[in-house]
Amino acid sequence: MVSVSLRKRLRVSLHRNLIKLGIDTRKLRPDRKTLEKSIFPELVRSDEYHRILFVGCDWYTLHYPTLFRNKEFITMEISPDLAQYGAPNHIIDSCENISECFDANSLDCVILNGVFGFGLNESAAIQKTFHAIHTALRPEGLFVFGWNDLPNTVPLAIGQIEALERFRPYSFPLIHKSIYESESINRHRFHFYQKA
Repeated sequence: MVSVSLRKRLRVSLHRNLIKLGIDTRKLRPDRKTLEKSIFPELVRSDEYHRILFVGCDWYTLHYPTLFRNKEFITMEISPDLAQYGAPNHIIDSCENISECFDANSLDCVILNGVFGFGLNESAAIQKTFHAIHTALRPEGLFVFGWNDLPNTVPLAIGQIEALERFRPYSFPLIHKSIYESESINRHRFHFYQKA
């Protein structure tokens, strides 16, 4: 019997080596396909977004820096064990501290995907994080917020996140909506905001 940790190490090693050859063996859920095949290419193509912060790393994000090789792609993850899956420019810290890690108005885009309800769970931490994102983004900077809309994974109603009032909804190109609901079992949603 192969242990769970050994299976994960083997899967990561296989993915790391095959992705270098342009072969992706992952079975992507619809939400991950939307992120990687629609949202990321638009960010890469656009001249508006050069300095991009991606929050939350795990084995399936290890190739993300190669997708953004012509951008300043920075990753942030609170767990030191997961830093190996981040960008060369990686910060080990809580997303609550984004405004302490970056100057005000210094980021073009922040992607917070799969963190809300999966580590970012306390109301005060959520409010602090969203305020910090707003502070760090430049005027008209883009905030991509991905989260699972399931009862046991929503720690705070979206309407109760006060900092979101400081953003305006943004119709993301290619998707042509400010809110995209994937057809995945996890009911993943992407909300697109622009700093007002």
